[in-house]
Amino acid sequence: MKAEDFYNILDSLHDGFYITDVRGITVWVNETSCKRLQRKREELIGKSVYDLEKQKLFSPSITRMVLEKNGPVSFIQTFHETLQKYIVNGRIVTDEKGEPRWIVTHGRIVDQDFSYSDQQNEVEAILHRYTQELRKFTVSQESSTDRNLLIGESLEFKKTLEQAEKIATVDASVLITGETGCGKNLLANYIHKLSDRHNKPFIQINCGAIPDSLLESELFGYRKGAFTGASEKGKIGLVEMAEEGTLFLDEIGEMPLHLQVKVLQLIQDKTYLPIGEVQLRVANVRIIAATNKDLRKLSEEDLFRSDLFYRLNVLSVHIAALRERPEDIFLLLQHFVKSYNNKYKMNRTLSKEVVERLQSYHWPGNVRELANLIERLIVMSETERIQLSDLPEHIIRKIEQPQNIIENPSLRKYIDSVEKNYILNALEKARTTRQAAALLDIPQSTLMRKIKKYNIQSSQYWRG
Repeated sequence: MKAEDFYNILDSLHDGFYITDVRGITVWVNETSCKRLQRKREELIGKSVYDLEKQKLFSPSITRMVLEKNGPVSFIQTFHETLQKYIVNGRIVTDEKGEPRWIVTHGRIVDQDFSYSDQQNEVEAILHRYTQELRKFTVSQESSTDRNLLIGESLEFKKTLEQAEKIATVDASVLITGETGCGKNLLANYIHKLSDRHNKPFIQINCGAIPDSLLESELFGYRKGAFTGASEKGKIGLVEMAEEGTLFLDEIGEMPLHLQVKVLQLIQDKTYLPIGEVQLRVANVRIIAATNKDLRKLSEEDLFRSDLFYRLNVLSVHIAALRERPEDIFLLLQHFVKSYNNKYKMNRTLSKEVVERLQSYHWPGNVRELANLIERLIVMSETERIQLSDLPEHIIRKIEQPQNIIENPSLRKYIDSVEKNYILNALEKARTTRQAAALLDIPQSTLMRKIKKYNIQSSQYWRG
């Protein structure tokens, strides 16, 4: 959403909105507040609420009360020009680093037909919704130079962001699904930044990158002398580090079963037990998990706890693979070219042929693969304009179509070319030759012979 659109929405409302910086200087006020205060917007912008309060334009200043309390305030405020009373709520809106950025107040006229508590609850709900919108605008503005910015205009991508924004308004566990490299960690961070926990820690751990024997101590910590080799000072776990914030469990499908039951306990009871301790600790954390695996299928095969899956799957959001939203590729190309040109002080551009080829590529590594490729092209290209010849072989190569059999009289050559392309495709998707062999449903030894036969040099995509 553009700033102009956001302010137009606030201007159309019957409730008053007043925004200041952290010094109490007015930065924006909507039309309703201007009418109630009987002042033009330009008469208010740039003025201190402390001075306006002294001038008895209103009393008390809710913004001042928020700043003094360093937290939300709800109070009855009087506008002295009309002697009208309003229920006014004030909140602090922070930036993505958790630092106070704005103070937002929202006021509604006191209605004698409803109780104060009912009206207060309604005002608080409205203010919560619009402060989240303001926070969303802040996050998008401050992340505009981020190489990992969530970018997309496709219906699939917009739906994903809308779901994430709804999820951010409630304090429940979340499951994010999607292929490797599609940005699950970015979406988790986005949800955190839009939530009420946005100014608290966002702690993440990749469950597949840490040995099973160490994962429990990383998550829950341990007391001193809990086991042989343990630190004499003990260890603070990530759960404790994430207190009042968000704990992001990436690749949760890789978590061993004996730890899954402890994560389930953390989600259900908000308690956990560090290694070597006998007293349960209480945790105030939100859990966001992510996976590129089918957890439902794994639970049916007893490889993942079904009770944990159902607990996580109450609120879920899926990120579509890049090949399923090709209209987003051009936007991402523009963003990454600009980003890496700025980073490396270059002025590279992509030729039309390169753009077309990249838009038709299936991107098994999704946005991460695209970002890494553009960075490599920006750095390694010999000319300012990047050409097809600068692209890696696996992207330049065109997969043969069946009609080529007619053009090519050698059936053996055609079969070999299809087999080679099929193997390359598996190697691009897999992390290891063992995984690639599993995808192809052939022994690893057979795959290694075929790699040698076709002289495939793809070490950047697979390991032994």
